[in-house]
Amino acid sequence: MERRSILVPHDFTTVADNAVSYAVILANSIKANVDLLHIVKDNKDKAKATAKFEKIIANIKDKPQDVEISFHIKSGSIYTDIASKASDLHSTMIIMGTHGPKGMQKLFGSFAIKVITSTHVPFLIVQEQFTGIDMTKIVVPIDESQESLQIEQVATGLGEILNSEIHVVTEKKIDSNLKLKTAVHSGLFTKQLKAKRIAYQTKILEKKKGYSTDIVNYTTSIGANLIAFAYHSDRLLPQFDTFAQSLITNSQGVPVLVLNSKEAGNYFF
Repeated sequence: MERRSILVPHDFTTVADNAVSYAVILANSIKANVDLLHIVKDNKDKAKATAKFEKIIANIKDKPQDVEISFHIKSGSIYTDIASKASDLHSTMIIMGTHGPKGMQKLFGSFAIKVITSTHVPFLIVQEQFTGIDMTKIVVPIDESQESLQIEQVATGLGEILNSEIHVVTEKKIDSNLKLKTAVHSGLFTKQLKAKRIAYQTKILEKKKGYSTDIVNYTTSIGANLIAFAYHSDRLLPQFDTFAQSLITNSQGVPVLVLNSKEAGNYFF
């Protein structure tokens, strides 16, 4: 069986190094290799990028013997070439570093959303300060939309491989129709988890500080280190979706796995 590929876009910053560390550890668990990618504007920059990648790979500590780490340098745009390289490699996942809520939150949040919506491959976002790589608990928000259920395959796949406990969370609804739809979707998801014999819990979150903040607070309260959700937005410009931005740049530094539901396809989990 061909090994999976985890793609890590790298801009030679500290937060990108975090993404590499995360990818190497996860790759060992899911039997994958790691492919590093740097996008240059001009071909003359490729030699310098090559030297940097060689140094990065040489300095990786405790590299698992079975994990092969390669690098790729492309001339183009991050908004198209990350997706095209992931397609070429048949990547199972893309792991990218982005900045948190301080300073340039809107810029980096919108940057991440724009890149995420360019591909069907699940995107895992880590920050410069993040809570950890332990995936024994995964928090999965579900809502009244059909699109939110598209995270099920990715979450259950990870749950099976990593023996994770899945926490299916929903927002407390007042409207009876929305309440029923949300309950039905939560039930469909947990039915799949039960069929796969994956440990799970359900939780209806009371509205306190806003749904994205409530999700993050619940995640940290149970000691979980990953939030996984399907991204869907009716906005013409998805980079203005504040809910998704708030999750991926959350102030607690919790890693977030995002699936673009409009481009969802089949994965290798």
